[in-house]
Amino acid sequence: MCILKCPVCQEKLKKNDKSYRCKNNHTFDMGKQGYVNLHMSNEKRSKNPGDDKKMIVSRKNFLEKGYYKEISETLNKIIKKEIGDKNGINILDIGCGEGYYTNLLRDNLKNENINSHIIGIDISKDGIINASRTYKEIEWIVASGSNIPIADESLDYVICMFSYIDPIEYKRVLKKGGKLITVSTGEYHLVEIKEVVYEKLKMDYYRPTQDILDGYNYEELVNVKYKVELEDGKDIKNLFDMTPYRWKSPKDGVERLFNLSKLKITIDVNIDVFEKN
Repeated sequence: MCILKCPVCQEKLKKNDKSYRCKNNHTFDMGKQGYVNLHMSNEKRSKNPGDDKKMIVSRKNFLEKGYYKEISETLNKIIKKEIGDKNGINILDIGCGEGYYTNLLRDNLKNENINSHIIGIDISKDGIINASRTYKEIEWIVASGSNIPIADESLDYVICMFSYIDPIEYKRVLKKGGKLITVSTGEYHLVEIKEVVYEKLKMDYYRPTQDILDGYNYEELVNVKYKVELEDGKDIKNLFDMTPYRWKSPKDGVERLFNLSKLKITIDVNIDVFEKN
């Protein structure tokens, strides 16, 4: 059953071979890689919104080394615990990027014999093309996270990892009792990179609990914190290029970082679980 809606008229979309169509004959063809673009041009603030190819490739190369796999494993355990013995689960990974975490979740649920329909949405066309080229058993969509082309109250889970959070829009697409799971950076996340790049260290970090209030009950916080050693200068560069630091760091600090051949870093992320009431 297709739970997507037409971004033009908001009517239900039906998938027919390699295209999606609504009753008003608005048609959206799938790209050759297997994704569909439902991001309307009047919603775009730039020609190519979202992460660019360089950022996508850097993140893919870094994540495939397994440095962040413990984050994925912890998240998947939480989701498996939440699902219990339920089946036929609809899951949205919003801001999915190149699909690394989305695919590991799909593999985990499949190994547990849990029947699920997983959708990955990102505003970055480059990210979705990369995801759909690599992982074939997930529904990949280019769309805005603030105007999700999914029918009201059709999702059991919305996962938002290191991405902009829109609690009102997520509440619309979640079923009553559905879960919103956010993954955000903790206070000490990548503190060693900050120490190298910046003259003055700022230990500020964001807690989604300050914005996710109306319409949700807060359930739990799970912190994932560990250290890993990057033993290759390419890994250091890939990690830096996949973070927001890439856009706002002093040139001399970046040069100091890129001159390093190894660096021990702290991974510190918070996984928060909310229930739609």
